[in-house]
Amino acid sequence: MPELLLALDAGTTGARAMLVNPAGAVLGVDKRAIASHFPAPGFVEQDAAEVWDICRAVIDGALAAAGRSISDVAAFGVTTQRASIVLWDRATGEPVAPMLVWSDLRGMDEYKALRAAGFTSWPQVPSAKLPAAIALSGRDPKDLQWGTLDSWLTYRLSGAHVTDASAAWLTGYYDYANGSGWDAALLAHQKLPLTMFPAQVDSWGAIAESDPAVIGAQVPITALIADQEAAMVAHGALERGDWKATYGTSGVLMAGTGDAPETIHNSMPAEALAFAGGRARFCVEGMVITTGSMIEWLCGGLGLFASPAAMEAAAASVADAGKVVVRPSLAGMGAPHGLFETRGLIAGLSFADGPGQVARAALQGIAFRFREIADVIADALPVPEALPVAGGLSASDTLMQLQADALQRPVRRHAVREASAYGAALAAGMGAGLFGESDLKRLARYDAEFLPKVGRAEADAAFARWRDAVAV
Repeated sequence: MPELLLALDAGTTGARAMLVNPAGAVLGVDKRAIASHFPAPGFVEQDAAEVWDICRAVIDGALAAAGRSISDVAAFGVTTQRASIVLWDRATGEPVAPMLVWSDLRGMDEYKALRAAGFTSWPQVPSAKLPAAIALSGRDPKDLQWGTLDSWLTYRLSGAHVTDASAAWLTGYYDYANGSGWDAALLAHQKLPLTMFPAQVDSWGAIAESDPAVIGAQVPITALIADQEAAMVAHGALERGDWKATYGTSGVLMAGTGDAPETIHNSMPAEALAFAGGRARFCVEGMVITTGSMIEWLCGGLGLFASPAAMEAAAASVADAGKVVVRPSLAGMGAPHGLFETRGLIAGLSFADGPGQVARAALQGIAFRFREIADVIADALPVPEALPVAGGLSASDTLMQLQADALQRPVRRHAVREASAYGAALAAGMGAGLFGESDLKRLARYDAEFLPKVGRAEADAAFARWRDAVAV
């Protein structure tokens, strides 16, 4: 009798599959890189067909790593990075344009025009860029289907053209006024047929079934949820006042607002956390646009460090950053600033400084950007006793300690760094009826806790100095 949970997690820089048992133990993982292409400044593209091939490969890889087969899988969960655009031919299912990644900024003019016309939009969301993708294809929209990456992968797995509220909400096309469906006025404004758009389904439950010709078995797909929201599931953070931080390619601080959407700041609008079982839950988030990507750039782009591990060692080798400050904003400043054309900054250098000070200042800059967001959320929502964290960059003990110091509260690191994949597996388990929401806290395990090592006055003074130094 199959009982295992298989999650597919397609992020911005890589895809992974994870096999989990009903007790929450990770049995096998496989991860492979996804290449991005930058045809012009501010343009970020990926090859949707290549992304699918990579995802198909990691599914096999995770099963092989666990010594299991697809016939052992009871339920499948899909989670992906949000707000990227895949456009494909309705008849053939083949992509007809490059995938426009969420961080692509070619939609800036359309975003401004939509806002001026009274529509809800942001520079990174599909409503600002779907017209550009259609123009790239050179095709009639009536002959096309589109979706965010979750839709594309589910389509390839099953033939179903679907998405969930957590992804739909961040397209700019969601019907926010009515709480479901697509905004008919916006579709009319952009002359887009509704037939292009996926059906909206629950975040977990009976969604679709995989095609045996594709993965070798007919497996129920019982979870479809965006990556940051899946990470909330991994922490069991579904209620008002539940927080989590994820440190990945970008960084996200997210907090639940319960059963009602709340916009607590103009840079942190309400979002759908999960719609399932007849209940809608909402959240807010603040994004640090470049966190892990900032580290990769310092290593590969500037060549300051041989690897992220070498950078971590350099940061740990010095007691402080001296007067060096870093604004980790290579692709704009997200919440609470909303300055998408602001760029990064390294300042305060002297002959006394070396790689260690720069490395530590970069990590401290990330920690302080999270504090900026946390301060805004704390003014509107309950604050947890400790901040649960995950994501690849959370493996940095130095960053986690700097974060605890900056926030003046404990930081608890999830034992499974790949929280989005783990959360998608748990969501699939709930969708299949293997366990319920009340089990999520038990299934969330933490392997380290970082306590503040400096006092409030020292932390506040350091934060104020950084904020003044990097002010735009």
